[in-house]
Amino acid sequence: MSSKSILYTTLVLAIVGMTAHFMAESFYFYWTLWWWDVLVHFLVGTTGGFGLYWGLFRSGIIFRQEFQNTAATVMTVFVCVMAWGVGWEVFEYVNSFTDSHEGYRIDTINDLILDGSGAVLACLFTTRKKKVNV
Repeated sequence: MSSKSILYTTLVLAIVGMTAHFMAESFYFYWTLWWWDVLVHFLVGTTGGFGLYWGLFRSGIIFRQEFQNTAATVMTVFVCVMAWGVGWEVFEYVNSFTDSHEGYRIDTINDLILDGSGAVLACLFTTRKKKVNV
């Protein structure tokens, strides 16, 4: 995937994610549709995965892609997205954005799994090797 394609994909996913979040806030989807939170967390993880992959490796600002193997790349992006996700979950808890404290741990674990899954999927998609037909 080219650098521009990764940036365009990140932009489109960010717009879709923001739209999904604003729709959820306006129409109470987080409270009426159990799967909406799943969708938004996976979208955020995927968007973060594409954005961090570009920012860390493709832009050349921090790391050079030539010096990274796929496992190290995926792990770096995964850890960054998980740190962001944990920070967000702490923010939600501190500001009492949670509905019930009985299921909060399960919801938090589920949210972090979805964030991480999206990041790993984005990294694997961007680091895959193209097959050359000979």
